[in-house]
Amino acid sequence: HESSTRVATRRVPISYTFSGHQVFLYGQLPPGSNGVFAVMEGPGSGEARLMKKGRVVLFWMGVRQYELAHAPGLYLVNLHCPICNGQGECPHGTDLRSVNEALGSATDPVGPDAILERTSLRVLNGEIEEGEHAEVVEGFWKLQAHHGLYGLNENAIRVTEAGTLYHVFELPAEAPEGKYRILTHFLRDDTLVAIARNDLFVRQSGVIAWLSRLAERHALTYGGFTVAIALLAGFL
Repeated sequence: HESSTRVATRRVPISYTFSGHQVFLYGQLPPGSNGVFAVMEGPGSGEARLMKKGRVVLFWMGVRQYELAHAPGLYLVNLHCPICNGQGECPHGTDLRSVNEALGSATDPVGPDAILERTSLRVLNGEIEEGEHAEVVEGFWKLQAHHGLYGLNENAIRVTEAGTLYHVFELPAEAPEGKYRILTHFLRDDTLVAIARNDLFVRQSGVIAWLSRLAERHALTYGGFTVAIALLAGFL
């Protein structure tokens, strides 16, 4: 059944000074639940081109090229540790495999397994091999995590004695524009009992939005404008 949570702001503007944003969420655990985690997903940008490097004789070169489709542009997971409860460093960790087994077919899996399940992989210079999809997804996760676009925070959610929860998602500067979905899952003894959904809208504003519209609707004018800026910068 459905439960409810709240997001402090539903719209995040991206301007030329945008360096990231903290998305604050709060809510109430439904009666009987004793576990919670949340997933925030951002829109994808089509197929991601990836390359695997390997040693050829004495040189490191691109030996495999891939096209990974249907991956979200942002995928962040906030988990709750009942012992640390959102405070300090958490040494306990979370076994995502057991979490996904508990969820079963009731909802999508969590973490890298979710990316593996929903994406498709095409090898551009050969045939796909057994286990290669999982290997590519693992590398893609690391690349995205380096930019703050993918990640697992194992001790992010704090729950008060009254059952009030609150936590923060760190939206990075590279966050893609579009509609985001935040799903908060409530558990009772490793069984899913409720899901709450919140939507977040990340939109360009100011000069950034003007330049984007110019590029989309008046490509020739945009091209001339960028050339003029390049010439002026070179002259200066």
